[in-house]
Amino acid sequence: MTQPMPTFDQARTDAEPLLSVRDLVVEYHTQRGLVRAADHVSFDLHRNEVFGLAGESGCGKSTVAHAITRILKPPAHIAGGQVLFDEVDVLKLNDDQLRDIRWRRISIVFQSAMNALSPVLTVGTQIADALQAHENGTAQMTRRQVLDRARELLDLVGIDPDRVNSYPHQLSGGMRQRVVIAIALALNPELIVMDEPTTALDVVVQKQIMDQIRELRNQFGFSILFISHDLSLMVEFSDRVGIMYAGELVEVAPSQAIFNDPQHPYTVRLMNSFPTLSGPRVELFGIPGSPPDLITPPPGCRFHPRCDVALAGRCQTERPGLQPIGARHMAACHLLDDKIVNKEDAS
Repeated sequence: MTQPMPTFDQARTDAEPLLSVRDLVVEYHTQRGLVRAADHVSFDLHRNEVFGLAGESGCGKSTVAHAITRILKPPAHIAGGQVLFDEVDVLKLNDDQLRDIRWRRISIVFQSAMNALSPVLTVGTQIADALQAHENGTAQMTRRQVLDRARELLDLVGIDPDRVNSYPHQLSGGMRQRVVIAIALALNPELIVMDEPTTALDVVVQKQIMDQIRELRNQFGFSILFISHDLSLMVEFSDRVGIMYAGELVEVAPSQAIFNDPQHPYTVRLMNSFPTLSGPRVELFGIPGSPPDLITPPPGCRFHPRCDVALAGRCQTERPGLQPIGARHMAACHLLDDKIVNKEDAS
């Protein structure tokens, strides 16, 4: 992996976060037993910030995103925690209150644009539906005015406005993804959740999409919760990154700290799994084994069965929690106890 290019202007964070996730617990009731897909997940996202969630498939990233936006469906169940958006707990809102903040203040870009778009409606109609469903002011707008707004949004994301009458199957994968982004931007939200927005796109189109998102963010100033399994893309695009493993956050740090100085053994191995695009060829080291079965997760640190530096006894029995190991850097690993102690002594 090459050294990531500097991102757009670093987020100007406020004292109070826009989004605070506190001890979020999400469970799935299955025939085999209870699966805790998000296990006491906590993080903050500030205004004008991009916060990334990265990890292997099945680690709980999308579950967290869908819990924040309250779109989880059975057998999923939010079993505990808080999701404070501008100091209001989203988990306690009723359906009408949720409708008031969805798309107007929080929107989502799903990872599969073809599945997110209806194949039997034109893209203009689908943008118009989002406007009419969530913006009270559009009740007085004529159909022509709503479609004119849809054309403006298509132009904003780099699509010819004349495509307003096209169906999703008439567009390329990259264009469909841009349409989904246009729908997310329809009401100028403060937070956009992007759940692997470039999945299944080739690297050229992926770069175009990410450059477009950067430009739009600089123009409108919204915050982003960015979800991906691609850590190289994550550290380039995000201001801060949270690494998830088996339903837990195991490391949270500024993106450059994750790239240059990862602390958790899992993060280190993720970083070593990506090939470089230039320079000498080096041997890659994958992560042995598979993520644990969350119906019967291992005791202690959940990564210890795959970790070649695990401490005998302690890592198998004691579950580590996130601890500060530097400015804005936290990790959950018993191997880092000396750094935590030294930091406390220095203070």
